[in-house]
This record gives sequence, C-alpha cells and structure tokens, in this order.
Amino acid sequence: MKKLFLVALMVCLAAAARCDENDPATNLLQTLRPGHPRLLVLDDHLAAVREMIKTDPMAGLIHQQLQAEAEKLLSEPPLTYKIGGVEHTLLDVSRAVEGRVWLLAGLYRLHGDRRLAARACAEMLAVARYPDWFPKHFLDTAEMTAALSVGYDWLYDYLSPQERLLIRQAMVEKGLDAGLAGLASGKLQKLHNNWVQVCFGGLTLGALAIADEESGKAAAIIGASRAPMAKIMKLFAPDGGFEEGPIYWNYATAYNVCYLAALETALGTDFGLSASSGFDRTGDYRMQTIGPLGKTANFADASEDSSRAPQMFWLGKHFKHPEYGQHERALSGQAFFNQKRETTSRFSILELLWNQPASGATPAMNWPTGAKFDRIAAAFFRSAWGETNAIYVGFKGGSNRASHGHLDLGTFVLDAFGERWAMDLGGDSYGLPGYFGAQRWSYYRLRTEGHNTLTIDNENEDREAEVPLTAFASEPNTSLATADLHAAYPQQLAEWQRGLMLLNQRQVLVQDEVRPRTSADITWNFHTRATMTIAPDGKEAILSQATARLRARILSPDQAKFSKLAVHLTAPQRSTAGVYNLRIQLPRIQGPTRIAVLFSAPEDPSPTPTLIPLAQWKAGR
Repeated sequence: MKKLFLVALMVCLAAAARCDENDPATNLLQTLRPGHPRLLVLDDHLAAVREMIKTDPMAGLIHQQLQAEAEKLLSEPPLTYKIGGVEHTLLDVSRAVEGRVWLLAGLYRLHGDRRLAARACAEMLAVARYPDWFPKHFLDTAEMTAALSVGYDWLYDYLSPQERLLIRQAMVEKGLDAGLAGLASGKLQKLHNNWVQVCFGGLTLGALAIADEESGKAAAIIGASRAPMAKIMKLFAPDGGFEEGPIYWNYATAYNVCYLAALETALGTDFGLSASSGFDRTGDYRMQTIGPLGKTANFADASEDSSRAPQMFWLGKHFKHPEYGQHERALSGQAFFNQKRETTSRFSILELLWNQPASGATPAMNWPTGAKFDRIAAAFFRSAWGETNAIYVGFKGGSNRASHGHLDLGTFVLDAFGERWAMDLGGDSYGLPGYFGAQRWSYYRLRTEGHNTLTIDNENEDREAEVPLTAFASEPNTSLATADLHAAYPQQLAEWQRGLMLLNQRQVLVQDEVRPRTSADITWNFHTRATMTIAPDGKEAILSQATARLRARILSPDQAKFSKLAVHLTAPQRSTAGVYNLRIQLPRIQGPTRIAVLFSAPEDPSPTPTLIPLAQWKAGR
C-alpha cells in the first residue's frame, strides 16, 4: 500500500507540474486563501445571513428548524463505526456525520454557541478514531472526508492544536491517502457519473481544508481531480439535462457545486469548470423535473420525493438565474407550511447560508411551462406554475444504457387536479441480489412492463437502445413531444412513434403509432394508485383519488379495451400494495396500428380532438 501511495503521489504531482504556465493551476496552491475558514462560505457573508434570518420569514423558519435539530444533537452520542444499510457499507454513517458536523459548525459560525462547536468536535474526534472510512466503497470515504473538511475549516479557531492534529491526521490517512491509493490502482479513474462528482468533490474539499499543512498531498489531489471533473461536466451539455434522473442530479450536483464553490473561496478560481457547456442551465432540469405536487418525474432509480437542493441558490447567483432560488424557496414553502417534504437534510445549513430572499413577496412564476433536454431525450410540460391543480407531464426517451437507468423508453408521469395519476414505481432496494448485475432486469420496477410504456410480446426493451425526441413544442394552447422508439424493439417492430400532447391546458393525449415486422402482442401500460371504474364496453375508465377524478378514453383502435391488473410483488422486492396497471392488450397485431388515449376531467366540455399522424403534430392545432 505504501508503495502504491508513493507512486500515485509522484504521478499526481508530475501531472500538476505539467500545467501550462498561463494556467492558474501551474502552482495549484499559489493563490490559497490564508487562514480559516476558506471553504464554501466566507466570514464576510455571515452578517447578511444573520440579517436575513431576522427579516425574511422563510429564512427565519429554516433557521428555527436547524436550531431545533442542533439542540437535539447535543444530547446524542457521536456515531460509531458500523457497516450496514442495504449495501453493507459505512455510507449511512458518513452521511449522518456530514449532516451533523456541517450543521453544528455552521450554526456555531453564525452565533458563536460553543456548545455546538464542542458537539461537532466530539463527532469529528470519534470519526478520526475509526479504523478506516471504508475505501472499498469509496463514496463512504469521500463523504466522510467532506464532513471533516468543513468541520476542520469552519471550527479551526475553536479546535485546540491537539484536536486539529488528530483530525488532520485522520483526513490525510483515511481520506487523502486512500484517494491517492485509489488513483494509483486505477480504481478512481474508472468511476463515472455521480460517483465522480462525489468522490473527487469530497477529496478536493479535504485537500483544500488542510492545503497549507499538507501542501504536497493536497496539490496532488486537487491536480488529479481536475481531469475527471472536466470530463464529467460534459454530461450536462448542451442544455443541463442529466441522464441519472432528478434524485441523482441532486446528489451529484450538490457535490459538484461544493467542489466549485470551495475552489473559488479557497483558491479564487474553479479552473473554468463552471463555464462548461450546459452547466449554467442545469437548474432548469431541476425545475422542470418537479411537478406541481412537489413530486419528481422519478425516472431511473429515483423516488418521487423532490428533496432539498441548496445548490440551486449557488447556481442561481453564480449564473444570474434568480428563478433557481425562487423555485427552491417555493418548494421550501411547501415543506415548512404544508409539511410535504423533509425539513432538514445533510446539506441544509447551505440552504440557509446560500439562500437568496425573493425580490417580492412571491415569485412571479412566469417561467417556461415546458422544456426539452436533447442529450437525455426527455421533455416536460405543464399547464401552469404555482398551482397544485395544474396538469403536468414528464416524458422520457434517451438511452437504456444510462447509469441507474431502467428499460423504460417511452414512459411518462402525469399529474392533474392535485394528484399523481400515471406514476413511476422508481427503484427497488439496492440490496436485492444482482440489482446492479445479472439479475437487474428480472425485477419488475426495472423491467419494461413496470413502466408506463408499451411492451411487445411481454419482453423487455433492448438493453442497448437509444431513442431521440423528434418534435417538441410548448405554447399556450398546445404543448407536445414525440419520440422515435422503434430501436427499443428492433426485432419485433419496424416502426414505433409515441407522442404526448397537452391540449388547451385541459386534456392530455397519448398516441402511439406501431408497425410490427410480422405479428406482435402489444400491451399499453399505465401504473396508478387510483381506484378505477371501467365502462362496460371497456372504452372508458374513471380514475379516482381522494376527491379528484380523471377520465381515460380510448380513441383508437376500435377493438381496444381497458382492463385492470393489480400489481403484486413478492419479497424481497418492495411492496406495490395499492398499485394497479390500467392496460390495453392488443394480441397478434400484424399491420400499422394507432393507439390513442385521452385524459381529462370527467366533466370537461372540450371536444374530442381529431387524431392526426404524429409526423404532423405541431403547436397551435
């Protein structure tokens, strides 16, 4: 291990030394801000935060929640080393430590309450004595390094010289050295997507925190992190979309933004990484993937919970998009006033420290009601912002090879009248046998049949399939998106186009055009928690949830009928109690077939739309 570390250190230092002389990273630590704190939030910003807590009601509520959480921690013991969770790692402990230390240290900086500093110090000293930070699963190590880096930096003046030494030694031996060993072995170079942002972001925070005391190793980590972070930034091009879905967007960008923010506050430069194509618009993806109920279009291994994203405040300020902060504050309003979302998370202190009060009492909410993201081939549109009864559609094309992806090309979610009607079941337990291996496509939530799309001959979609959006429009009277999906079933289908359209802010039309190569059994799927009544002729279904109702009508083909199937999964898969699949089954289809289903309120007086080929779909019809 020592030999690997020395090799890695030499390689990383050599790479850092090869920078162009005009590059600000030629001497990576030349511009290092002296003293502490220097990570994420500088002292000259704290007075504004204190004033905001007094004058802004929402900031005051956030502060009140964080203070209450900190008071609880005062009576709880430090966390112990425990391998557990569904994946049998240290990750749950790392995240809990991170939340505790950042919260306690941040509030100490705001108010000087030494009780909070002492409690954070006790947590860090306990973690410093752990045998390791579980580098076998490197997320654990990266997050623990991030946890102690911020604690060390923000509490530097509080900590005694001996406490600093113990914490710093642990950060080096269990954090930075583990990272350098991972680089020497090639393990870290194989990381992709959210892992890159978390692992190199966490390591860089650690390096910056102790860069003046451990300059060689810090420079090695900072230098080695730049290339993988620059590469991962390309995933946001050209429009800010993210292939892993909204929950992993939140996880990945939280660390990405902390990485960029810490570089800026500590070194005065982020090496131009924040200027990467599409990253300035990635907050749009966050906004568009969350519907009027605060639920996400939870494609891939994602839950409906939108979670909190304080990085939106940083993104909004850095890129001059005030709507990002306005949107996040609107979601926070749901959390605090309606109790629909969790009130704290491990990054919650940044929601306070990075918060930007709205210029008025409420946001204007004149934001785009539709957007598409071309690289991931996803589209979203809604009838209005700021109305829980608004209609919302999320529609997915993209790649079945995407990280954390499911075999779900063509799926969609639908919100209307204060309820989610077409739901995505999200991911299952990561502890299931072979969940990320050979058994992945045997689980219902990941299989094509578990999504709101077509299944052909009861088979999964092709695992290598990629499908593009072919049309998109977002206008006051018509919003639409279409996708060419024939690659999802290349052996069975010669053609498959799917389109979703929001008409006059009242109706949603889902239309498929399918042409089998020979003969195919086609099933149209729609997963919902609604109770339903199907008309005797099978052409119409009335769906009900609480006091809301939705009417589904089959417009084509003539022989199609609805049927209802209760979705019952057996352990160890997670329960789907109360979930139904509203299906249309079309056996032995041999020729071109159009399947069209219209959703609307049962009392909606709008005329039934005339069906036209998807190739002719356009706004304003």
